[in-house]
Amino acid sequence: MRCGILFLLLAMAGIAPASAAPDIADDRWQYRLVPYIWGAGIDGRLAHAGLPITLHPSAGFGDIWNHLDFAAMMVFEAQRGRHGMLAELVTLRLSGTVEVPIPTTGFGLPVDLGGNTTSVLAAYQYRMIREERGQLDAVAGVRYWSTTTDLAYAIPVPPPPPVPQVYDRSQSRNWVDVQVGIKGRRNFTNGAYVGGWLLGGAGGSDLSMDVTLLTGYRFGDRTALSVGYRWLKADYSTSNGFAFDVDMHGPGIGLEFAF
Repeated sequence: MRCGILFLLLAMAGIAPASAAPDIADDRWQYRLVPYIWGAGIDGRLAHAGLPITLHPSAGFGDIWNHLDFAAMMVFEAQRGRHGMLAELVTLRLSGTVEVPIPTTGFGLPVDLGGNTTSVLAAYQYRMIREERGQLDAVAGVRYWSTTTDLAYAIPVPPPPPVPQVYDRSQSRNWVDVQVGIKGRRNFTNGAYVGGWLLGGAGGSDLSMDVTLLTGYRFGDRTALSVGYRWLKADYSTSNGFAFDVDMHGPGIGLEFAF
């Protein structure tokens, strides 16, 4: 899927043939607002600083609705000529139970897991290609991450140190990653379109990636409906044991308003 979106976006670079017409002469500010719903499954590794237990949560699209407590997602774009800005908010609260294997016993320790994750992207975009048939943008900016994980368990018998018998704590971390990549859309005469983006970078985390492939249909000049699939990754850890190494992935649907 990640390779597919890369090939698609690179193919969009061929929108303009060698004898392309001049750029669209419209230097008015144009805006796009897209509230959307994303069924983000999760896989990864979570740990608290100072706690010698690592959790490996895994929930697919079909499971996520049993664990999702709250979600808010929105994209905003402003474009004037070749220059524009891109902003996005993703915030999720999930809760559930994860079993941690207890060595030599064959049993698992149920750990209550909860967490808030917020990602805010702010980026500049330069429209390398802009035509009626589509556009291709170079994107550069920063992504702010904020995560809080709540872990709680109680072991009936005292475990060997340094594992505490009872644990119920919350730990939070915030960091910023640089993001660069490309974003594009290809329009068709029947109102349909395909598009997506590929962003990646690092900073506070060792790696963060954002890959999306979507298709949609325009209902006139102002409104469109999009469906797609997204993979959002953050690999963040600290020297004292805190870890948020998570892949969030799944289908989504959004309603676009242009003005």
